[in-house]
Amino acid sequence: MSDSSSFVLIDSLKEILIKGEFTGSIVTKCEAEIIFSDNIKISESDGIKISEGLLIGFEKSGDKINPFSRTSDLRWDLEEFPIDYSLLIPENVMEQYDQGQFSDDFPFTINLLHTAGLYLHDEKFGINHLDFFKGEILKNPISMIRNGIIIADRVVIDHNGDPVFYDCLIVGRDEKSELNISYEPIVNVDDKVVEYIIILGIEELKI
Repeated sequence: MSDSSSFVLIDSLKEILIKGEFTGSIVTKCEAEIIFSDNIKISESDGIKISEGLLIGFEKSGDKINPFSRTSDLRWDLEEFPIDYSLLIPENVMEQYDQGQFSDDFPFTINLLHTAGLYLHDEKFGINHLDFFKGEILKNPISMIRNGIIIADRVVIDHNGDPVFYDCLIVGRDEKSELNISYEPIVNVDDKVVEYIIILGIEELKI
């Protein structure tokens, strides 16, 4: 991963909290949820605020667990907030990501109508549809993996049942726990390190 320490807005592990108003392509990890936004405000008076952020994750409903993606206005106090980190993605990295995306008209790509859970590592509520979609191309996957997040244009499940992500933004911590951002045209991931994979439906991912 390429060093992006100058783009770290919040890092709870390193106790970094940069006050100010920021706009651009912002990724925020909040416990087991991911937030995409084009703004974040960090101030003594208002705390941490995100307007119309796209919140993605899983939520329990009775004896079931379901994926969700919804737009929300979010706010936390400076003294007590569940954010792990928030990063402003560099423009050159976003340009690489944008240039690599497939056309929506690509004939063999599956675009699901609704946000769906492809995989969830959970002893009680686990979801695993990897074998069902083996060999298929799925659009707009978001994956939380050990120590990071993969935001990809598409994912294919290979013959071993492992996800292969194409045209990816990778956000996460390295072996020294430093935060980094990189673009990779292809990433093979062992399903053993995957926490979850959510496929966004008709909502287009714009970060």
